[in-house]
Amino acid sequence: MSIPDTRRGEDSTKFGAILRRVNLPSFLPVAESACLVALASLLFWKGILPGWRALNTDFPNYYLVARLLREGYSLDRIYDWVWLQRIKDHWGLDQSLVGFAGLTPFSALPVLPLSFYSALVAKRLWIIANVFFLAGSVELLTRATSLRRRHIWLLCLLAIVPLHTSFLYGQMHLLVLFLLVLAYFFHLRERPAACALCLSIAGALKIYPLMFVAYFLWKGRRREVVVMIGSVLLLLGMGYAWIGSHVMQTYIAEILPRSLQGEILDPYSARAASGSAFFHRLFIFEPQLNPSPWLRSPRLYAILYPLWQMAILLPLVFSIRPAIGPRDTEQLEWAAVVFSLLLLSPVPSSYHFVGMILSIVLVADVLARRRRRTFMVVVLALYVAISLIEFSPVSATEHFSLLTVVAFARLWIGILLMGHLILLLRLESGDSVISMLGRSRVILLALCFVVFWITGVITYQRHFAYLAEDALRRMPVKIPAYLATGMHASPYGYLFTAMVPTGYDVLDQSGKCLWNGKEEGMHSDQLSSAIDRSGSYVLLELADANGSRVRQVSSSAPYSGSAFPGKLLIPDAESPAISPDGSSVLFIREEHGRDRLWLGHVLNEFSRPRIAEPPTQIVASSYDVYDVTFAPSGTAYFTAKVKGQTNIFSLTPQGEQKLFLSEKEDVRSPSFSPDGEMVAYNQLIRRQWQLVLLEVVSGRIRVLTDGDCNAYAPTWMSDSSIGYSTDCGRGLGLTALAVVRVRH
Repeated sequence: MSIPDTRRGEDSTKFGAILRRVNLPSFLPVAESACLVALASLLFWKGILPGWRALNTDFPNYYLVARLLREGYSLDRIYDWVWLQRIKDHWGLDQSLVGFAGLTPFSALPVLPLSFYSALVAKRLWIIANVFFLAGSVELLTRATSLRRRHIWLLCLLAIVPLHTSFLYGQMHLLVLFLLVLAYFFHLRERPAACALCLSIAGALKIYPLMFVAYFLWKGRRREVVVMIGSVLLLLGMGYAWIGSHVMQTYIAEILPRSLQGEILDPYSARAASGSAFFHRLFIFEPQLNPSPWLRSPRLYAILYPLWQMAILLPLVFSIRPAIGPRDTEQLEWAAVVFSLLLLSPVPSSYHFVGMILSIVLVADVLARRRRRTFMVVVLALYVAISLIEFSPVSATEHFSLLTVVAFARLWIGILLMGHLILLLRLESGDSVISMLGRSRVILLALCFVVFWITGVITYQRHFAYLAEDALRRMPVKIPAYLATGMHASPYGYLFTAMVPTGYDVLDQSGKCLWNGKEEGMHSDQLSSAIDRSGSYVLLELADANGSRVRQVSSSAPYSGSAFPGKLLIPDAESPAISPDGSSVLFIREEHGRDRLWLGHVLNEFSRPRIAEPPTQIVASSYDVYDVTFAPSGTAYFTAKVKGQTNIFSLTPQGEQKLFLSEKEDVRSPSFSPDGEMVAYNQLIRRQWQLVLLEVVSGRIRVLTDGDCNAYAPTWMSDSSIGYSTDCGRGLGLTALAVVRVRH
């Protein structure tokens, strides 16, 4: 179906005519141009210019993975927060924190051609590309609607905060907007294959456009459905072949489910302003992130959150004709479907709402032709309100109150706008739901939604079933940390690695940093640590643009923040482990994304310890080593990935590696009890990392955690308790500390 040429000539001035009917002055075009200049200047001042000057936050995530892919690195651990931070440090990116959580493996591909340049230059080129994506979207919408180009630019630039943050952070959503607009343009031109392909590519970058397959199924558009399914399968095949099967499986089985549940970053944040975040804030208790919910009831979350989703979807589906309709009707349907996907997204940030531009332009075009001034004013007012709201800060320690409700203002305004879009669709059809869809279709659809609700209730009840038990195991942490892991028992309590706003530090249980790092002359992330058996000193891994190195610091209480006298320094070393007698240090050296295991012998000459030169690589390069530890007997154990399987190996006194533990699922991170009779480790069970205990002599195995979440990095705190990191009720991999007793 193409756009009639004669129609454009008749309707090109309708939008301006409607505004003139409200008795606006005759210099309206001049006023519109002035508004355009002002909005464009504001975008340049608040979005493009500051984005041009600094990396800020999101673009380095795309850039890092794109460069890893281009340089042939293994991508197996791109979803590991600490591992990616280490790569960022080594490459000297001027960014405090990075992480790829929630992003699809394909998200880095558009940045791949830019990865030949430095990160800041690459971001500047990306900003220029985004300007072209925005201009291309405007040009396509000018050809696909009866609005003037000037009016479309006005509507686009009114998305103030979404556009500003998208340019500031170097986000991917302007490219997604361009692909959505291009898909709609091809839809109008009756080119279903091109339309479906554009949506598939957009869905590879951000998942929500893939939901259009349900719209095409409902409309009976078989060609679009077939092409979308075929394109997705083709993209998945390319991903498995090029990016790697492990990365693709990790995203599909581990990352995507948690993303759909709204648990990628802080699931309680008002910044997301999503239904998922609001219901988390209402009903889910988390000791650090949400200690005072309105009512501590995961069951109510499981019941009400799927109902909220249906309250958006059901009226929308009941308002969409199950066949191809008039152009205005299809235009409103596309607008409503796009906006509903943004509204239902579990983790929408302000820049996600760049996609809303397509919805508003399509609706404004229909309203201008229909001369529905009241609807036009309401829709534009709600659009501007959403576009001006970024977020309202609410402290995690505050009790749920009216202020919390106000903090989710963007969600409430979005619901109002969605209601108006559905009302427009109902007015467009003019028929009752039964007469438009048929009684049998309505009954079948209602049954499908009941099944959807029951499935949601069961899924969320299972997901939250372990939360209460996990909360009882949590350890107190004095300083708020996004992530806490790598715990070690010390004579003065415990040490752990924490992600804080400025980077990573090794802290004690009171929240004091173990070492201030002033001697280094630059900020270095403290990414891992190891404490000797006597508790007299700690080895810290420091990472920055000079690479990783291991430094010896004092562990005396209170912590002095100074280097240990006669400090031990190991260059090019990560993740150290100290032998029980203190004579050896095992550490890892990274080579192109794969880690090798090295051994250094400690020499004490005149009380000045040093590593005997040179250290030796003790495991073949075919082993991609993840972590290493010592048993009380002095035997070394390490985790390595070989031929796609992650297993635990031991090192014999002769330096040969021997398989210690292998399961059908991956295992890693062994930790031996002080008497050496038991070993705790992580095992991937039902695509979640669980804490498992093995009695070495009897071979008895016990699973200590069983939540729909992850337990990482076990360590023995005493002969009867194991400390570990847990992301239950939190963002994926953004762990808190917990402890479980295993003996009485």
